[in-house]
Amino acid sequence: MKKLLISTGLLLATSLAFAQPQKPTYAYFEGFNLSMGAAQNSTQATGEAKVNTAVGLAKLNYTFALAYPAKLGVSATVDLKSSKVSADENLATNGPTEITVEPGVLLLSNSLLYGKLGTYSSRYESGANPTRNLSGTSVGIGIKHYIYGQNFIQAEWTQRNADSNDAGLAGVKFKQTSAALLVGFNF
Repeated sequence: MKKLLISTGLLLATSLAFAQPQKPTYAYFEGFNLSMGAAQNSTQATGEAKVNTAVGLAKLNYTFALAYPAKLGVSATVDLKSSKVSADENLATNGPTEITVEPGVLLLSNSLLYGKLGTYSSRYESGANPTRNLSGTSVGIGIKHYIYGQNFIQAEWTQRNADSNDAGLAGVKFKQTSAALLVGFNF
């Protein structure tokens, strides 16, 4: 009986020695997080009608802690499907679709409102014509809300502008508006 009590006491003392303090809820926004979801992309080329495409999204983010309540995130977003411009024209994925800096502010202990500012890249494809790489800017706004532990939902609105290069698309500009809903996990 004495050995059982000593063993139990040592086991409890050992588990307390390895215990970590509970992370405050505002710290869940810090570090790496991965989110996936769906977006509705509305794409328009100069002089053409808007075309809507539903696409999947994957987003990898790292958020730094700043002076409370500010946060600063750096993200890479990938569209998992090409966006249609017309019946035979697409803006295809070309590596990360967006690389953005996302300054944010905590609204509550479990909600973060952030802006997005960065670069946009895609590849113009039109039937048998050669493809052309496009680049431009990306601006937007989003909100991230933790629903349970390190799991969150996130909504974003983004405006993407891809200017033409001089390889056969002189004067053509592409404008894309994206509304996305994602779910994710903070590591």
